[in-house]
Amino acid sequence: MFNNNFLKVLLILILSFAIISCSKDEPLSPSEDHFEAEGMVFFESGIKIAEIFRGVTQDTFFVPLGNMTAHIEVKFLSPERNLLDPPDPKKKPLSWTISDTSIVSVYQHPNGQGSYEFHLQGKKAGVTDIEFFVLHEGHPDFRSGKIPVKVR
Repeated sequence: MFNNNFLKVLLILILSFAIISCSKDEPLSPSEDHFEAEGMVFFESGIKIAEIFRGVTQDTFFVPLGNMTAHIEVKFLSPERNLLDPPDPKKKPLSWTISDTSIVSVYQHPNGQGSYEFHLQGKKAGVTDIEFFVLHEGHPDFRSGKIPVKVR
């Protein structure tokens, strides 16, 4: 009797372990691949205005004081510096940090929150920097590095 019950419990434990380990919903591993890019390129009306690659840039965003820039679109760079389309903003939204938010802010249209399109709004003359992130499941998959911003 004892051996029979012991074998049943052991069989249930083995089957439970097999079912759990074969599940596709593994809570400890991400369900999607991470976004792999090494740089960003910024365009206004199809014209490149800034680029940052592996955290290094020679460019500066120039923003009119008391006004907004034209619409800025973002593309990414592969390790070979080929242009990549941005990921789906609903799954991997664009985010940013600005060192001095009294100088400049980012404006996105109300239905475009997290998208890869924005305007920069000059609030006060000065220089600061902005860093962009591609967020995925609460952490950055990509970090641009700091890009200077001059409001004049």
